[in-house]
Order: sequence, then C-alpha cells, then structure tokens
Amino acid sequence: MVMMERVTPPPQRAGTRKVAAYARISMETDRTPKSLSAQISHYSELIQSTPGWEYAGVFADSGISGTTTNRPQFQSMLDCARTGEIDLILTKSISRFARNTVDLLETIRELKTLGVEVRFEKENISTFSADGELVLTLLASFAQAESEQISQNVKWRVRKGFEQGKANGFHLYGYTDSADATDVEIVEAEAEVVRLVYRNYLANISCEQTAAQLEADGVRSRAGEPIRPETLRSWLRMETYTGTLTLGRWVKGRLGEHSKPNTGEADMYRVENAIPAIIDHETFQAVQEERTRRRSLGARANKAIPTTTFTHMVYCLACEKYYRSSVNVAYDGSRRRKWVCATNREKGHGCASKRIPQPSLEQVVCEALNLEAFNEDVFAKLVQRIDVPDSDTAIVVLKNGTTSTHTLHYPSYRKDHWNTPGYRERHSQKLRAYWANLTDEERATISKQRSKTRQAEPAEKKISRSNRAKAAWTPERRARQSEIAKRVNAQLGEEGRRERSRKAQQAIAADPSVAERKRRKMLDHWANPDYRASTTEAMKGSRRTTKVGE
Repeated sequence: MVMMERVTPPPQRAGTRKVAAYARISMETDRTPKSLSAQISHYSELIQSTPGWEYAGVFADSGISGTTTNRPQFQSMLDCARTGEIDLILTKSISRFARNTVDLLETIRELKTLGVEVRFEKENISTFSADGELVLTLLASFAQAESEQISQNVKWRVRKGFEQGKANGFHLYGYTDSADATDVEIVEAEAEVVRLVYRNYLANISCEQTAAQLEADGVRSRAGEPIRPETLRSWLRMETYTGTLTLGRWVKGRLGEHSKPNTGEADMYRVENAIPAIIDHETFQAVQEERTRRRSLGARANKAIPTTTFTHMVYCLACEKYYRSSVNVAYDGSRRRKWVCATNREKGHGCASKRIPQPSLEQVVCEALNLEAFNEDVFAKLVQRIDVPDSDTAIVVLKNGTTSTHTLHYPSYRKDHWNTPGYRERHSQKLRAYWANLTDEERATISKQRSKTRQAEPAEKKISRSNRAKAAWTPERRARQSEIAKRVNAQLGEEGRRERSRKAQQAIAADPSVAERKRRKMLDHWANPDYRASTTEAMKGSRRTTKVGE
C-alpha cells in the first residue's frame, strides 16, 4: 500500500542571515596566493556590502586537493555550520567545494538537514532549489572525472620521469631541494651532521646520545625543532646518502587515497650516482651490518635502555614476542622481578602465559647447565635463548645448538612468608587496625557484600574453600581460636556479650534469609557423621567438666 504524507520545506530564516564563503586552491605557485587572496577579498566585500547578511567569515584552504574532505578550513566551516553559526555558504564552483561526488553529496545533504544553504556561483545552483541535488550530482560527476583524468596525466608524467632517472621532487636533510633531483647540491653544514650520526653509530654511541649531543651543540632541523632519535635512525637506512636514488618506491591508489609502498604494482628504478654522495658505500654497508647485529640483540644493543640478565632472552612461542621485566615491591620493601610476555605487558591481556619469577628462570638455567648456583657470566656465554611454549614449560636453547626441556616452578610467596617470624603478627595487627577504624554500618556492608559474593560462587569453588577450611581446622588451630574467643568474651563482659547476642538476633529478624542460611548450614554440618561425633564428644566433655565443678 502506498503511503503519502505532507512534508514541509526547510524554514526560511527571517531577518539577518549569517553568511560565510569557502575558497580553495589545489597547487601553491607564485601566482596562486594572489588568486586565493583575490577570492577572499571578493567574498568579504560581497558579504559585508549585502543588506540582510551578517559576515560569518571566509574559510580558505591552500595547496590541498578537493578529492578529500580532510581540509582544515573546510572542516572548521562544517563545525561552525553544525553549531548554528552559518546560515548560507558561498563558493566559486563545485570543483572548489569538492571533486569527489560521494563526499560532495554527503556534505550537501548534512548541511541541508541543518538548514544551511550552499550556493555555487559559476553553475548558478542553490542546494535549496527543487532540482539542485540532481544538477549537483551531474556536475560533480564531471568534476570528479576531470580530476581523475588530471591524476592519470600527472602519474604518466611522473612515470616517464622515473624512466629518465628523474625524481618526483627531492627534499632531504643534507641537500638542496630540487624538482627532479638533477641539480642537487650538498649543504655542507647539514652533511657534516649526517656524517657525525654515521660515525657515532659505528662507535657504539646510541641515537639518543647523538640527539642529545646535537641539541647541546644547538643543531636543529630545518623547521627549527630538535632532531629526534627516530629521525637519526631513519637516516642510517637511507641509501640516498650514498648518491643512489630508488624511484617509484610509492604508488598512488584510487582518487583520494593515500600513497602506499610499492609491492610490485608498478616498476621501480634504481639510479646510481644520481646525486653527490655524503656517505661512502663502505661506511653505509658497515652501518647496515651493525644494524642487523643489533636487531639480533634486541634491547640489549641499545646502551640507553637499562637491561638485566634475561633481557631479550626469554621468548614466548605463542605470541612470538620476548618477555619483559616487571618489578614488584614486597611488604618488607624487597624488590621481586618477574618476566611478562610483551603482549600482556603492552595490552594487559591476550596471552595465556603467566608472570615468571626470575628465581624460576635461574633454576631452569641451573638445571640445564648442571650448576649449583646461577652464574650470569656462564649464562651469557653458553645460553642462546629460553623459549616458553606454555606457562609450565621452558626450553633452554644453547649456543652450540642443543636444547633441553624443563618445568617452570612458581613459588608461593604468601605461603613462604606466612611462616616467617613476625609476619603473622604484623598481618594480624594490620587487620585489627583496619576493622577498628570501621563503623558498625561499614562492617555490616562488607559482611553482606562478602556473603553475596560467596553465594554467587560456583559449587566447585565453595567445596574447595570448605575443604581448605577443614584441612586448616587442626586441633592446634581450634585451641588457639578457643583462647582468642575466651579473651574476647572476657573483654566484652556480661553486658557486652548480651549486646552482641541482641544485635545478632536483630540481624536475623531483619533478614529471614540469614536465619534460613544458618539453619541450612547447621543441617549440612549435622548430616556429616564426623561432625556429629565430634559435637557429641564435646558435649559429653562439657557435662563432665560441669559435674566436676559442681
């Protein structure tokens, strides 16, 4: 069934309209800045001289293609339109506004829903007119086709230049800029900086140290900013400094897409002795070999990074990444070093491996090398790497090619320290101080939360906790707990015990589920023959004690 409803056009704003204009040039030459300035002046004068129009600004982008909407001033104009600061946008032509049909229509439709009109002077089109979008679609398609044809022509010219050994623009620190690299000259002051970077690298001086040295000497980039270590590392792999150019390393995809590395989509050209060399081939090759050697060492090759014995030595086979160090501070101030897979260290999750304590790794090495005690020098001399296929296994790979498999052990620091003299007492004092600072309401809230948590636990966990409690309830523990209860009751006195009993009865009366849980718990206990026997024996002993006392 056909449904029809009446719709109303966008409301016409009464009174003053806030008007803005957009201008754009896609290439920066000696002439185009004047063209852009003329457009800005034209629209500024037009808007301010028209009655009923309020000047909302002129937005202009220079040197940016219209095939993308990633234009700073264009996006600023859209933001102003979204906040209601613009009612009307003037622009010279469709090609100035956008050369991508899809982007143009999406932007126009968004502005139209905001009640913002766009007028194209050259085509004499308004987006609020009845046939405005249809005409815009046709003309925008022509503009996009024209842009694509221009792009193909430019690509053809660039490829022909590559075949003749000419670059598509040349800009590199140490050389003068050039349109095709045929007239490049060395900038000696900058070239000396490049040579220093290569000398320092071969002298085992890190790029971080070299960058600090350049900063101390006042050496800056052409933009006036400090030269970063990442920039220096990129210089070390640039064969261009030997005078050799590799043309066609990047290819452009479809219209509006960014360039991407050439992986066989187009031909590449290698031109030797194309420009003057700053670095000789022997030095460049020596640096590449040193880079390869340092990559094999990982973090241990960078003197600026603090390393330990097992740095870049423990390898996770599941993630194909090395373990990293993590240090925890214990209760007594001691530092415990553990090793974590890089995946978990970076993301916090993703790898099923556990944190491996360093003593466990040392034990594995001692087993593999038949050592009584771990020795760093012997480890560095004989061991190539430790592979970890899962959380329980470690494979020690020696430099002679032999391997041995071992079991990883994870010591329980809590259990070990629980029997340390004074540890239990300190822990007990800490707990007493914590509970002493709580109010009755806070204690009740914590108790309820703990009860809810335990009720929601799976049956296996409840059974496990019950078994642990039974195993821990030794005669010595019962006697100690009995002494504590007697001491607490003596401190409370008769009145305190009555008050405690009264509060317990109130809690049961306020929440019948508490009484029901206690009843079920008692039935569960009484169903256990051992519990009945021990309770009966305790009652008999209590009666005997009472008779003797009488």
